[in-house]
Amino acid sequence: MTTIESSRLLLMRVQKAVGLIRHLRDENKELLARFTLVENHNKELQDLYDKLSTDQAAIDQAIASALEQLDTSLGELEGFEDFGTLDSAELSEAEDFSAGLEETEDIETFEDEDL
Repeated sequence: MTTIESSRLLLMRVQKAVGLIRHLRDENKELLARFTLVENHNKELQDLYDKLSTDQAAIDQAIASALEQLDTSLGELEGFEDFGTLDSAELSEAEDFSAGLEETEDIETFEDEDL
């Protein structure tokens, strides 16, 4: 092999190396751009997760507060177990009274007793 042939082979190897280096630099730039994009996306997702966690905590607190208020309200109503439990005769009398059909005998008897 002559020096000219050796020089050409060396030149071809250098050109191949330069081409490979350019390709690797371009690929590195592309990967850095993709990495930056993914990193920004992850930051956005983290912000959304933090907001969701905050909202979820507020919802949980509101539910707990509502349940506590409901328990308090039910506790206040415990003394009224018989509330709203009229038998049919009492219900009929209440409806007659509301309609103005009260029994006049009871009123006359009551007036006679006062005299």
